[in-house]
Parts: sequence; C-alpha cells; structure tokens
Amino acid sequence: MKKWKGQINNLINSHLPFFAIAVLLFSLPFSESFLSIFTGVCFFLIFITGNFREKIQQFRKEKAFWALAGVFIIYLLGCLFCNDLDTGLYELKKSIFWLLIPAAFAFIPRINEKRIWQLLALFVVFVTAATLITTFKIIFSTGYSDVRDASYVSHIAFSLQIVFAVYILIGSVILKTPVLGRVNKALIVVWCFWLIAFLGVQKSLIGWLSLYISGIVFIFWLCSIQKSRMAKRAKWPVLVLFVLLPLAYVGYVAHNYFATNEKEPDYSLTTESGNRYSFDLEKKQLENGYHVYWYLCNDELEKAWNNVSKIKIHERDATGYPVYDTLIRYLTSKGLKKDSAGVAALSPGDIKNIEAGISNIVFVEKKYSVYPRIYQTIWEIDRYYHTGNPNNQSLSQRIEFSKAAWHIIKNNFWGIGTGNYLNAFEEAYNQIDTELKTAFRSKVHNQYLSYMVKFGVPGFLLILFLIFYAIKQKRQFKNVFIIMLLIITGVSNFGDTTLEMHVGLPFFLIFLSLFLWHSPAILSNSLGLPKKN
Repeated sequence: MKKWKGQINNLINSHLPFFAIAVLLFSLPFSESFLSIFTGVCFFLIFITGNFREKIQQFRKEKAFWALAGVFIIYLLGCLFCNDLDTGLYELKKSIFWLLIPAAFAFIPRINEKRIWQLLALFVVFVTAATLITTFKIIFSTGYSDVRDASYVSHIAFSLQIVFAVYILIGSVILKTPVLGRVNKALIVVWCFWLIAFLGVQKSLIGWLSLYISGIVFIFWLCSIQKSRMAKRAKWPVLVLFVLLPLAYVGYVAHNYFATNEKEPDYSLTTESGNRYSFDLEKKQLENGYHVYWYLCNDELEKAWNNVSKIKIHERDATGYPVYDTLIRYLTSKGLKKDSAGVAALSPGDIKNIEAGISNIVFVEKKYSVYPRIYQTIWEIDRYYHTGNPNNQSLSQRIEFSKAAWHIIKNNFWGIGTGNYLNAFEEAYNQIDTELKTAFRSKVHNQYLSYMVKFGVPGFLLILFLIFYAIKQKRQFKNVFIIMLLIITGVSNFGDTTLEMHVGLPFFLIFLSLFLWHSPAILSNSLGLPKKN
C-alpha cells in the first residue's frame, strides 16, 4: 500500500507538473486554446500536489509572486473607472495570466534541474516543428495571401519564440547543459541558421529587431565570459561588425529604393497605338528606380486590364487596395509603361499577383527574404512623408495610433482605466484631425503607450517596477536567459502590445516564472560565469 501511495505521490508531484508544463510549452507555437486550458491545469496543480501548510506560509511570504500578481491587481483597480464594462471584463480576462501563471510556477513542487533543461529542449523542438510545418503550408498551399498568416498563432508572438529558441540553443552549448549542450555543435549552427532564416521567410520586422538588439547584448556576454584576453577584446570589433552589417543592408535596400533609372521624362514618346502619355511630376513615388506617375495612359490601361482580369481596375484587390494603384506600381516595378503594351507584357502569374495585392515584383522575386519587408517599410515612410496619408499602411497607421495615444496621455495623467480605450481613442482621432479612415482606426500598437493610456504614467512605472522587483527578489538579474527574455519582449513592446496579446503575455510569464522559481543554478549567475575548459 505504501509503495502504491509513494508512486502516486511521485506521479502527482513530479511527473504531472512536468507533463503539464511541457504541454503548455507546446501550446505556445501551436494553440491559443490549449494555452488557456493548460494554464488552468498548471494552476490547478497547486491544489492537488499537497503540502498546504507550507504553501500557505509561502503564499504569505512570496514577494515575487505578489509583485507579478500586482499587475493583475492594477487592471482590476482600473475596472473601477470602467464605462465600457464588456471591454473592461475582456481586458481583465486577458490579464488574468499575471495571476495564474506566476502562482502555478511559484507553488508547485520545485522541478529538478535536468527536467528544466528537458523542458527548454522540448520548447526548441516544438518551435522548430512549427516553423517546418508553417513553411510547408506556405510553399504548398495557395490559401495564404500573407505568409505571416500561415503560423498557428500571432506571427509577432511566434517570431519572439523563435528568437528565444535561438538563444536557448546557443546558450545551452556555451553552458554545456545536460540536454542541448550535448548536441553536435555543427547541428546547433544549422539549427540556429534555419530558425533565423525562417524569420526572413515570415517577414517579421519586430522579430528581426528583437534578434538584432538582443544579439548585441548576447555577443557582449559571450565574449565577456571567455578566459582568453584576445576573446574578450574581440567583443568590440565583433559588436561593431554586428551593428554595421544590418545597417549596411538596410542602406542597400534604401539606395535601391531611391535610386532612379529615369532622370527626365520624354514627352515626345507615345504609346504603340499613338496615344500620348500623362506625367504627374509632383508625385515623386518610385518603384525599383522608376517613377510610378510617369508614362501613364489611363484609357488604354483600363481597357487592357479589364480584358485580362475579372477584378476591374476601379475595384479593390485582395488586400483592400484599389486595383488601379496596385497595377501601376507593379507595372512600374517591372520597368513597364502604364499602357496597353505594358498590360500585354504581364504574364498570367503577374496578373494573379496584382489581383492578390502584390504591388512590386520584388515581393515575388525575393519572397523568402527580409528584403521586401524592409522595402515595404521604406515605401510606407516615403509615402506618408510626401502625402500624409496613413491608410492601408501598417507603419504609417501605427504612427497615427501613437499620436492618438499621446493625445490621451497628455490629457489623462492618471490614465483612463481598464476597458475605456475604445471611446477614448475615437475621441482622440477626431480631436487630432487625423486622415486615418474609421475602418483603419485602432488602439495603439505599443505596450508602453498602452499602459500609460490605461493607467497613466505612474501606473506604467509601477508595472515596470513590479516586474523588476520580482526578478530582484529571486536574485535572477544575472540569469542570461531572463535578460534575453526582457530584451526580446522589451523591443517587441515598441511595435505591439506584446504583454496584452493572448500568446505574447503567456510566453513572457511562462519563461519568467520558470526561471524565477525553478532556475538551474548555473543560470542564476550565468552573466558572470567564466567559460569552462
């Protein structure tokens, strides 16, 4: 009887938490619904793993838990000022992770170090499997107009998981951990190369920026823990190279964008049918070095296009843009004039691309690289600068979102409370006299501004304090994985409300909580750890 009781206790206190967390990690790249369910399962483990007296005492004294749970309390108090109860409850429902996940990791039995490394290895395997399946879907399925829609969860949250997985792989080899640290180094290099390459396929600009900024810190750490003086000194030239190469690549894309192949318009030219071209010299927009609004013959263009496509020229393409705008950009990008001859030179594939909303041949020819994403960003900035029109443009719209947010913050020092942002932003857009159409208006896509809108500057600073206080209480500021997690999430917060996303917040809290309450000893001081021979 005692033997069976011991086996059951071992199953409940050791195997069950490991299995539940493993499924939780599987859910991060694969399933939002599983993520919610197994967060609840992990929380429920508190009540079935026994030792209630110890847990009650720990519950009272666990300052790190109360610090993180304090963020949920801020959301809860913000509901006292809520005018839109439905939205307020929705915000509260999303923020409940601040309470459930830290509680689950703080009050379940401590997981041994080897199993922690196994969990980290499983996470890397799950993320890698998700990238392979997503790539297969992108290549062999025609149902995705945007490759970022092919992932199972938000492409932004997924990109952050990929970046973190890269650091787990490299860090495990450097620290010679029991699981991934034993994998062949050549395989790790190929593995990391694939994950980073997938970020290019996914065209996640936030993912690349998170990798770039965190990479600077990671390289600095990597060189610093070496015993060799030469290796330590190498960190500066390596860092300079790491900084300059991406900037040089962005400069290369920008040069290609602004370089012009047409110096002066030739007004004497006519179409093959003898019709004259129109030129709008005030519009400076370029595509691959050619002027979009030069050599236009709209009558020929309309007739020719309507003859080859079911989507007429004054209708909208698959992305919501006017077909006319997409068509003239695409023709220009191929160096073709905007007339019947230009349309005739289009292949059936080109016509499908235009109907799908693809506006530049670069987006097809360099489909699996980050080049088109950088090009698109430069195009949006250039168009916004010259026209002031932010509609249908991701970056430009975010600028307008931020303007509205700052307007709210300046007029509400203590914030507007939880759940009141819909009305507040609508009023702000009207007051700042934006050109952003109603259909494109949204809350701000910046976590820091979002906190300031809801809870004011004091509330925002309090949330930051609570997160860092929890890390300080558990003495994990020298944990290299926690530092990487903070940087990755911190950078992404500038481009989206990562800590208010259904996958983004659990991703942050799961790994933060895992390292706060179950960190292997070697990680707790890994920032200052010299490399072993």
